[in-house]
Amino acid sequence: MSDDAEKAMQDLSDVSDRFNSVMKLIEQEQEEYWNSLSKEQQLKAFCAVARRIHQAELVDMGSYRHTLYGVFGFGPESYGRAQLAGYLAIHNSIFTAEHEEDTMKAFARAVGVDEAKVDEFLRGKYL
Repeated sequence: MSDDAEKAMQDLSDVSDRFNSVMKLIEQEQEEYWNSLSKEQQLKAFCAVARRIHQAELVDMGSYRHTLYGVFGFGPESYGRAQLAGYLAIHNSIFTAEHEEDTMKAFARAVGVDEAKVDEFLRGKYL
């Protein structure tokens, strides 16, 4: 590896270490804030957040950005923080029954199975 490539790799490693360090500090600050709240304040905050997530994900069926920017009113600074807190994984794990059915039918078409068989399966004929 050339000296330039080695320096670039070291610089990248340094930036990554700094990023992880800053994110860890932000997480600690968030946890300290949460722990400074009374149980009643924590419950109020939890319910307010759950209500907004319900709206964004289940009513609006919006994107990750829709949730952060549209529903919560945050700016771009929220994207990475929410992702590191696990929200992107939560968002990506939410599927509706309609989405699941569409996925099953698309798979059936791809492998040459009659979509009617999927409907029969979903309606309990094979259960």
